[in-house]
Amino acid sequence: MSDKIEGNVEKSDDKKDIEMEEREKMLNAENKALEKVEESADKPKTENKEGMEVKPKKIPIGGIQMPGFFTRSKSREKCKDEEQEVEGTELIETRAAGEAAPSQTRIKLPNPFRKSKGGEEDEKSAEQKEKKKLLDTIRLPLVSVFPRKKKEEQKLESQTAQAGLASMETLDDKSTNDELKNVNLDEKKDLEAQEVAEEATWRQKLKTYRVAIGALLVFLLLTLIIVIVAIPGKDVPRVAPIKDGGYVEAVTGCGKVEGLVEDSAVAFRGIPYARPPVGNLRFKYAQPLNNIDYCWNGTFLAHNSTETCLQIHSNGSISGTEDCLTLDVVTPYVRYHDPLPVIVLIGAESFIGGSPGKTRPSARYARSKDVVFVRPNFRLGALGFLALDILSNNDYPPTSGNYGLSDIIEALKWVQLNIRHFGGDNSSVTLLGHRAGATLVTALATLPDAKKYFSKAWASSGGALYPNKTRREAEIDNRSFLQYVDCQNIDCLLKLDAEKIVRSVQDTWRKPPPDLPTPEEDPSKRHYWLTLDGHILKEHPATTWTQNKLKLVIGTTAHAGASETLLLKHKEWSEFLVRKHIHESFLTSRNLSESALEMYPRSYKGLSAMISDIRTVCPLMAITSQMHEVPFYVVTQTRGEQDVADVDSDIDAILGRYEPKTPEQKRYFSAMQGLFYHYVWSDRIEHKDVTKKILLVGQDVLPNATYSHCAFWINKGVVLPFAALD
Repeated sequence: MSDKIEGNVEKSDDKKDIEMEEREKMLNAENKALEKVEESADKPKTENKEGMEVKPKKIPIGGIQMPGFFTRSKSREKCKDEEQEVEGTELIETRAAGEAAPSQTRIKLPNPFRKSKGGEEDEKSAEQKEKKKLLDTIRLPLVSVFPRKKKEEQKLESQTAQAGLASMETLDDKSTNDELKNVNLDEKKDLEAQEVAEEATWRQKLKTYRVAIGALLVFLLLTLIIVIVAIPGKDVPRVAPIKDGGYVEAVTGCGKVEGLVEDSAVAFRGIPYARPPVGNLRFKYAQPLNNIDYCWNGTFLAHNSTETCLQIHSNGSISGTEDCLTLDVVTPYVRYHDPLPVIVLIGAESFIGGSPGKTRPSARYARSKDVVFVRPNFRLGALGFLALDILSNNDYPPTSGNYGLSDIIEALKWVQLNIRHFGGDNSSVTLLGHRAGATLVTALATLPDAKKYFSKAWASSGGALYPNKTRREAEIDNRSFLQYVDCQNIDCLLKLDAEKIVRSVQDTWRKPPPDLPTPEEDPSKRHYWLTLDGHILKEHPATTWTQNKLKLVIGTTAHAGASETLLLKHKEWSEFLVRKHIHESFLTSRNLSESALEMYPRSYKGLSAMISDIRTVCPLMAITSQMHEVPFYVVTQTRGEQDVADVDSDIDAILGRYEPKTPEQKRYFSAMQGLFYHYVWSDRIEHKDVTKKILLVGQDVLPNATYSHCAFWINKGVVLPFAALD
């Protein structure tokens, strides 16, 4: 080492400059070779351009940058004339114990001081010494070449290797002053500052996106709540299961009942709602099933319809049975959540028969309209409305008559108690009556406690005349009935065959086919089936509806008086026959025939409209005008071969039995359904106008202030006296 120091001192200044240039070239070459090593190790490259200073790499804290780090071991350098081993070229290895030795690199150094061939021998010794010096001075730590971005394990290995190298090398004073440098001891602080900066950056990002992250968390929370609420518990069934492919059970106050699946709905038919009105219960108000002895054991099979109550049809035939107080329930779902509105159907052509008529529940419509239909049977004719003193005297307090009305009330009580087990809402019950059933519904709507049984009512083409006779007066008028059945006491009436009682109704008590009043007709002598019994009907309905606000809609059709009997009276209704028919009516005695012929077409359609106005349309409009905020509608859309709006046009559309064949009829069908079902769901008429109470239902629902020629008939005194009773 002393020889090396002396050689260095003796060198001239020029040679030192040349050595520095040569050393820079060697460093550049060495760095290029090491860049290849960096690329193979997937490390970032360090660009070195020729003539530019190489920026030393960062050295770990405590490391020392020393020359001679890249000395070669057993490296041989060949000169131009001869090969000579170069001393001090051992390669310092920095690998950890157990690692494979890297491949050795030979460095061939050209002689920058060679000037000519003649001076080769003289300068050999100097070149050899120079080579040794250059090899010593270009020794660099490996950490000055490789990138700084290493893991903690690699840093530890590098520091260990450098420490070993430092112990192996002994540097002279000058080289130490020129080459030895301490690593920046503030690097730790820089790293800590960098970590703090990175942490601040992440905090800034979290602050920027805190709104989005919060919204996402809220959305996930709400979704979880909805899923938990929407999924029902496994132990609580939401809808009654279907058994054996077509049976569904429900619960009533008397036990379980089993219904059938029909058109994706469930139909329960023939469920008893009151005690059978036979034996001692004949001519009694309906008795509830308030004792277990009146109920059934096990499950009641409500699969088939039961017979209707005994009645006389328009053709004179009799059908039905006396034990008839049952009802049908048609529901889309048997469930307890989301109860549906209930529609109770009351239908009859007259007080003596024709029930249920058109008011039969439809399973398809129950499902499509999301409503529950209930249709009860109720007593008709003498078994349903006969008031007699011998019957009143056998009861306490004394009462008779209106038994059929009590049946409907008992059915409504059953609905209030049980309909929730069938998916119905007992707080939303609509009473729908048609023809004589509409007359009963209007009477029930005037009861002081009607709200206990139903929430609203709809009466279609009913009668406009209501009883004005007391029970005592009715009992006197009905005494003639005892002569027809040949009975004079209560025991005889109770033992009498029920069919004979029904047949014994006098012709004057029966409802005649709709027609113009005859000259012999006396409105004061007509028979009223309803009476002011003092128990159900305590006062005339008109007294109630003029003083109280009713949840009621009344309506009819423009040709409600059209009938098959009238149509078949002549093979073809010509103008001559129409004029003759009008002149033979009571209109001639009142000098109204010619005026009537001028107002209506002289055809069957015009004659039907005239009869309808006198018997049904105008009387209903007149009584509705006395009620507070009760809408009145008239169906004007025609159908059929006779092109009339017959008495069933509205009820058929409501229950889905109307068959539209023209665009106009399709629009009417939609308008009528919208009017009714909106009322069922919302308790109000959508197109109601206080100043225009009359709704003309054709292709659309059009409010109007009046209808047709009603003002004429009312002013002439024809309406109300000749209005239909039922």
